[in-house]
Amino acid sequence: MTKLPKSVLADTPPITSLDELFSIGHTLGRNTVIFCDRLANEMRACGNDDTGQIFEELALRERGRLETIRQRADQVGADTMGNVDGIWHERDLRGELAREIADNPYLMTPYRALRLAVVNKERIFEIITTLVANLNDDNIRPHAEALARLELEEITELRLRRRRAARSEIKTAIEKAGLDTAPLEIGVYTKIAHTVDHIIRQMAHSVLTTWASDMTAQTQDVLERLLEEFHDASSKSAAVEDGSERSINVTQDDNNLFSALKTLLRELESAVDLFLNCAENARSEDVVLATQAKAQRVVHHIAKIRDELNQGLSRE
Repeated sequence: MTKLPKSVLADTPPITSLDELFSIGHTLGRNTVIFCDRLANEMRACGNDDTGQIFEELALRERGRLETIRQRADQVGADTMGNVDGIWHERDLRGELAREIADNPYLMTPYRALRLAVVNKERIFEIITTLVANLNDDNIRPHAEALARLELEEITELRLRRRRAARSEIKTAIEKAGLDTAPLEIGVYTKIAHTVDHIIRQMAHSVLTTWASDMTAQTQDVLERLLEEFHDASSKSAAVEDGSERSINVTQDDNNLFSALKTLLRELESAVDLFLNCAENARSEDVVLATQAKAQRVVHHIAKIRDELNQGLSRE
């Protein structure tokens, strides 16, 4: 397995002004518009009209989001067209998975198009939240957090659209457990989060122990870090509406490391879907804050697992 590419944020100086923040946000969005427009044209050219229409819709949505960014910048007297470091003009921030999918226009489907859009938005969300984490300026931080929330809202919508376009009826262990109802109170959310942690931890541990001889030290490190994130919950059951609990039986039938990592990836994606749905529908602010924070951490692990699949294993 080859060495992972260095983070695009590794050598980037900290943001020092609202002009720079909004210009970076605008540049990332504009890159997405250019990318979607190009793929829409390629899809139309090869007769893949259904997928071409998806990319046209995605480009239109992103143009609307660019207008939102411009309006927010205007409200605080900031510029969205300022000079930014050349790294923000790089159009491959989406990572290897996005490039591999995009390089197969004749195989592109609406599902893959939406999957690609989710990958793109998750990468931008990770970039912006990393910028937020490194900010020491209390005047800039709230606006950076607002840009991150815009991306989080878009991820939620795109994931729902992608799920509707999915070509298979395969359900994850999280979905089979019936963990698809947004909790309204923090106590119920905590029980559900413990169950999700248990499912993810059990699957990650299974992959780590079953396929240890087939993985590199890098893959092993990614899985061990994931296990640290998903603590061993004291409860192995999920709360249901009447307050009772449901036992969870997690099984894995994968016959190779690639398949096992893909199964783990689907569970992580399902967990993000669940947490974002909780944040969107919960009436308790405590639930909103807890689920958004959890979703952000899971997105980080999704990116790591995807990188492992793309760096050293067969393509899907």
